[in-house]
Amino acid sequence: MNNSRAFLFSLFETAVHACLPSVCLDKHLDHIDTSRGVCVIGAGKASADMAAAVFKKYGDACYGKVVTRYGYGTELATGNIEILYASHPVPDKNSLLAGKALLELVAQTPPDIPIIFLISGGGSALMSIPVEGVSFADKMELHRFLLRSGASIDEMNVVRKQLSAVKGGKLAEAAKSISHTYVISDVVGDDPSLIASGPTVKDNSTAELALTILEKYNWQPIDSIYQFLTKAIKSKCITPPSNTSHYTVVANAHQAIDAAVAKAKNAGWETHVLNYEQQGEASRIAKEHAAIALKFRDDGKKVLLFSGGELTVTIDSATGDGGPNQEYLLAMVIALDGASGISVLSCDSDGVDGSKDIAGGFIDESTLTTAKSKGLSPQSYLANHDSFHFLQAVGGLIITGPTRTNVNDFRVIMIN
Repeated sequence: MNNSRAFLFSLFETAVHACLPSVCLDKHLDHIDTSRGVCVIGAGKASADMAAAVFKKYGDACYGKVVTRYGYGTELATGNIEILYASHPVPDKNSLLAGKALLELVAQTPPDIPIIFLISGGGSALMSIPVEGVSFADKMELHRFLLRSGASIDEMNVVRKQLSAVKGGKLAEAAKSISHTYVISDVVGDDPSLIASGPTVKDNSTAELALTILEKYNWQPIDSIYQFLTKAIKSKCITPPSNTSHYTVVANAHQAIDAAVAKAKNAGWETHVLNYEQQGEASRIAKEHAAIALKFRDDGKKVLLFSGGELTVTIDSATGDGGPNQEYLLAMVIALDGASGISVLSCDSDGVDGSKDIAGGFIDESTLTTAKSKGLSPQSYLANHDSFHFLQAVGGLIITGPTRTNVNDFRVIMIN
């Protein structure tokens, strides 16, 4: 590993560490009365380690269930908090079973026992119960469409909430007791109604908005879903407020990037944060960032440029593999055109970027040379949205395995 790659990866590790449940959750748990016990309910890629942090704090006073992605369990003790597993990003039958199990446990919890909800990114797919009249198969078909459509995570969550029996505050509505929601945010802007589709907060979206979003991306209507949404529009249903009394974001992209910036400054680097909450098509944002990087380089600056947020890729009929961070890097290779002195790392903080368990990748001035030596055309790979195989061929992939947190993308450009 070259020096720039090693240093940029260390910044990514610092960003992730700042948002681990063991680091960020404990200080928020001091005020809960657990004398009669506490029920713990969770969903998301970080939920197992969040459960472990709660168990470490309260011990045998707590019990419950959380659901996480396959392979995202924890080596830490969780006591009487059971860890369930399901599929992400596309739900499977265990997502349905987990959703039913969590909803049932919330409804059964006595009024004098508080509930702690542990929510993190991925919870929407991991806890999936369709509304009455929509089959699980139809809901999964819609889910797959949304993932390929180019819709933003915010837009996808609006649609998901309208078609779910647990999202949009419905999970917390089943509670009889006071509840506390703790969140590791993977949503730009930390909108509580959008993180994991807001299972414990009031839903302000509408069926009409959901249908508008689907039509925007040329959805071919699924009868049961179309009928449900159109019926809901006519009835103008309003979701009642949930019973959640307390809501706290314990980690987000700002914390992650700020931790990495502090490390960089301590190492003597000048730093700039381009955007904590970057959104947009990955290839377009890459061109914009490349232009900024080239301007800094031409001005003789030695600087690190940070950005977070969540980028998207509109796939259409392409058949390649990859993810937004990988596509960003591939587009950067093209835009930088082998410019010297610029290195880029782009990774998803949860360790999974797109269709494979790849965190993201790294490129520098040698990447284009390596590609040409292998007869690879970056433009052809980009046209087919096949960033994974391009980065694999040039040795640019970064694989971390599960990080056990999830605060969206982490990008850093080094101009040296």
